[in-house]
Amino acid sequence: MSPAVIIIFVSVTAAIHGSALATKGLDPVMAEFIKTSCEVTLYPQVCVSSLFSYAGSLNATQRDLVKAAVQTTLVNARNASVWAAGMKAARRATMSKREKAALGDCVEDFGVTTDQIRESLSELEKLRRSTFQIQMGNVKTWMSAALTNENSCLDGFQGVNGRVEAMVTAQVHYMCKLISNALALINRFAAIG
Repeated sequence: MSPAVIIIFVSVTAAIHGSALATKGLDPVMAEFIKTSCEVTLYPQVCVSSLFSYAGSLNATQRDLVKAAVQTTLVNARNASVWAAGMKAARRATMSKREKAALGDCVEDFGVTTDQIRESLSELEKLRRSTFQIQMGNVKTWMSAALTNENSCLDGFQGVNGRVEAMVTAQVHYMCKLISNALALINRFAAIG
């Protein structure tokens, strides 16, 4: 593996898993708010660890929590996109045609996913009472589409076993957990307004 791919992989992995280290010194009220809010998600541990790094900048509101969940998902989507593009460039000579095509599809999917999550965050930034349900419908649609895109990335790797497939699968599964968690928090927020 080239040094560039190793650096990108280590950077992305640290960004993904490093938020769990940020729990020391966290306000106990905020920690409890995050933990309780994350109970509605399918992956509560991932939810809590991904949101703890935002705890210092949050107010204890569902709106702030939803925005933080979408923001952390966006950061991870951008990182995954950069990682996949770097992997594609660095491993081009050692990948089969099928791996190259599948990874190329994933790079494209990651880009679309990033755009959809960015649109969701933008919509959350400008919520208004008069259009709240329409705006939340937009956010749900974009985040659901982002989840579908991530799962589509793996379709090209069906029947391919190897290092590239394993690394991409790990990235996609983690991203799907983040998107799923954000979507659960979005649905809850939309229901309680």
